[in-house]
Amino acid sequence: MIPIPAHLQAKAAERDLGECLRRYRRRPGVVGTFFAFAPLAGALALGIHEGDLIGALAVVLFVWPPLFLPWCHFTRKRLDGGIYVFTGGFAEVYGRKVLSASTWADVREVRYESVEHWVNFVPVAYAATCTVALRDGREIEFDGTYRPLERLASDLRSSV
Repeated sequence: MIPIPAHLQAKAAERDLGECLRRYRRRPGVVGTFFAFAPLAGALALGIHEGDLIGALAVVLFVWPPLFLPWCHFTRKRLDGGIYVFTGGFAEVYGRKVLSASTWADVREVRYESVEHWVNFVPVAYAATCTVALRDGREIEFDGTYRPLERLASDLRSSV
């Protein structure tokens, strides 16, 4: 049994989505994590290499918290959400907000696309997206931040 938050239970009951089969979580963002912890590395370098302990303390006390605290907040919202796949549809959740809840009858098609970028025969980047086209013309796009994106796409495709 997969635990479902109360706000999602209400939306799932309203849309008649049924029982929850699987949950797909998101990863923390790499770029945001780097910038959240970069001031600590700078303060460490400033304190050890330059010998400026006051400057290092100033960085830790005044530069780092305004970057780190919003990162904590948004990462927590991101990790609390995800894609919930039900017997009657799916829902996309971000924190305590249900971004979309669709039944299988609403889904027209599911596409999975992946692109590899190569430079001089060396792979340098990989990007994948799963696009869900709805009957009302809207499209919902899931990016590579969802852990097993290819499995999510195959689950959505098999349920449609």
